[in-house]
Amino acid sequence: MSRPPIEPSVNPELAAQMALYQQPKILTTGDHIHTAYCYTGSNCTMIEGTDGVILVDTLSGELPGDEAAAAFREITDKPIKAVILTHNHGDHVSGIFSFVAEEDIRGGKVDVIAHEELTGAMLRDWGLLAPIRTRRGPFQFGAHLDYGETGGYGSAIGAPPRRGKSGFIEPTTTFSDRFDLDLAGIRLQVIHVPSETDDQCVVWLPEEKVLISADAVQGMTFPNVYALRGTQFRNPMIWAKGLDTLRSFKAETLIPHHGPTVEGAENVEDVLTAYRDAIQYLHDQCVRWINRGCTWDELADKVTMPDHLKSHPWLGEFYGSFKHSVRSVYAGYVGWFQGDAVELDPHPWRDRAARYVQAMGGRDGVIGQATEALDAEDYRWAADILTWLVRSDPGDREARELKAEALRGWAYGQKNSTWRNWGLCQALELEDKLGAQKGGHAIQSSQARNYPTGGLLEMMCCKLRAEDAFDTHLTLGFVSSDTGEACGLEIRRGVCQFHDRLPEKRDATLTFERAFLSNWAGGSVSFEDGIDTGDVSLDGDPADVAAFFSKFETAETIGQFGMSVR
Repeated sequence: MSRPPIEPSVNPELAAQMALYQQPKILTTGDHIHTAYCYTGSNCTMIEGTDGVILVDTLSGELPGDEAAAAFREITDKPIKAVILTHNHGDHVSGIFSFVAEEDIRGGKVDVIAHEELTGAMLRDWGLLAPIRTRRGPFQFGAHLDYGETGGYGSAIGAPPRRGKSGFIEPTTTFSDRFDLDLAGIRLQVIHVPSETDDQCVVWLPEEKVLISADAVQGMTFPNVYALRGTQFRNPMIWAKGLDTLRSFKAETLIPHHGPTVEGAENVEDVLTAYRDAIQYLHDQCVRWINRGCTWDELADKVTMPDHLKSHPWLGEFYGSFKHSVRSVYAGYVGWFQGDAVELDPHPWRDRAARYVQAMGGRDGVIGQATEALDAEDYRWAADILTWLVRSDPGDREARELKAEALRGWAYGQKNSTWRNWGLCQALELEDKLGAQKGGHAIQSSQARNYPTGGLLEMMCCKLRAEDAFDTHLTLGFVSSDTGEACGLEIRRGVCQFHDRLPEKRDATLTFERAFLSNWAGGSVSFEDGIDTGDVSLDGDPADVAAFFSKFETAETIGQFGMSVR
């Protein structure tokens, strides 16, 4: 007797959470602070002054950015004189050219203000790590899914994400700890508050007692102390202490850049206190049980949010969760090794999986147990044991389809939006319905054109196929003719070293206009193409250039691997 198909559904709590984010609107604080809310998953805020405005954050790209900019223009036609970027995440910086023209920034009409670490973080996350982030990010946010009951249901920190063309420009003004701004009759302070990111900043308007908290508060949800797409370690106590800094302002209005505005000093204090207490509770109890010898899987069962915090309207586990954060706390403090020597040199993954399958009664035995678990709606166990079968033989169609079924059954029941999105995307991948994996040259040219020249080229170091370069010693110089920048890359027996100046000894020199490098970084052209078309002038032997670039990963080789099977 065949099993009836799993009926699509949405966890009622997740559905209620996403109902908060249905209608784009402008939320006005006082009469001159306007927040674009629900145009995408993040917010941005316009502060209106006497003869100009200051914009805080720029949304995720041109689609929401153009709409929010139009809504702001209906309020005032005063020019934007400064843009404050609170941190490096794309949903806060990428819509900048919807609001201001690049030539106005370069011409000094608009100041772009950010922490001194922002550009470096952008280069790391959306340059060096762009291929893996561009594969994992769509799983976290459900970008491969249709929105609705059968697919993704947003991210629970705002409206469903929207992007469009992304832009970036290096800040014109950077600071370390605090920046005081007095512009267009507006007095404010931009304050570095490490929390969700190391470069995170908040904006404090002391006269109005209004605090724009950026992502130090991630909205009406327990925050992502660890994000499934992959992030640097977010130390919970640094975050909690950052929230104490926010509490010290005694703000009367809190404007997070995910979620709604909070009005009233008592309400602001309640949100900030509960938020920081939930984060510290996670941290302290993790450390307590780590010190008692628990593994990260044991932490996930032992460290759960207490009822008085779990019931707080700003702490539902819709985006972050204790279960997936405790593992990050363990790894952040202790590292990946959990203390069992068998972890140090296990059998290769596929060989190990084949042995597990044999130990579980062989392929037919695993299929039988998984089918029983699916019949009992024990989707977690079905997916768990089928994982070993898929790893042992990634081409086993029946095992892949059964695991996809199990993941769907599990995902539809989740109130955590990122868990739901990941499970449903992984199910599509197992069924070969995901489409082409994103990755490879995942940097958009529209962003790359304003990344530092040296930063773009230095990323090549981590793309070297070392096994093909142990007998190679080649050095190329790179010169941007219109910006005057020059640097070099040297392959030396399996290592690629970046030189921030033009090396004295080099096998060839490539000269080009800066725009060419942006297109190259985005994957639309190669240096060999540029030499052929005349966009790149070469001083040296073309064979050396071809040999040099042949030693690096390409977009095709980087994008070969999925995430659910190996």
